[in-house]
Formats: sequence, C-alpha cells, structure tokens
Amino acid sequence: MASIRIQNFDTVHEADIGSTILEANLDNDVDHPNDCGGNCACSTCKVIVISGAEFISPQEEDERDTLDAYGWDPGDYRLSCQCAFESEGEVVIEFPEPE
Repeated sequence: MASIRIQNFDTVHEADIGSTILEANLDNDVDHPNDCGGNCACSTCKVIVISGAEFISPQEEDERDTLDAYGWDPGDYRLSCQCAFESEGEVVIEFPEPE
C-alpha cells in the first residue's frame, strides 16, 4: 500500500496503487476541494508535494496548462486529481493557504 501524509493536517492514511491523491483523500474523509470532480479542469484540488514525488505519476502537459491558466506555478503545485500512485511509498503533501 501507499500512504499520504498531509503535513498541515497532521494526518496519515493509506492509498491504493492506481488511485489519485484526491481519490484517496476523499475515500478517507479528508475535506479536499475539487470543483470539477477530478477532471483536470480547475485548480481547486492543488497541493504542494513535499516528498515522495517518485511514487506518483509525473506531471503531464494538461496538468501544467491547467495550473498555469489559473495562475499557479506548475513547478510548485500539483493537481491532486492527476497524481496517481504508481508504487508503494509515502507521499507527503501540504494544502496551500486558502485563496
């Protein structure tokens, strides 16, 4: 199993390989914003990946374009709906400050 540590919520939970950070958070009752339902069409599910990026899918062009369109630096943020777990390990994330 993979796991997600949410640094600014001081919580850890498991995630299935193949699931996204957003899906795993919602499955574990984390109040994670997602206005477009996880379709890479908004930026409300953005997170900062602190460590463990090697365990999730790499950032694709669509994700970079969406982040850029909403004014978020793709080098600093990831859309949790696009971060699928590819292998076991712990991913540490942080939710950005509310806008």
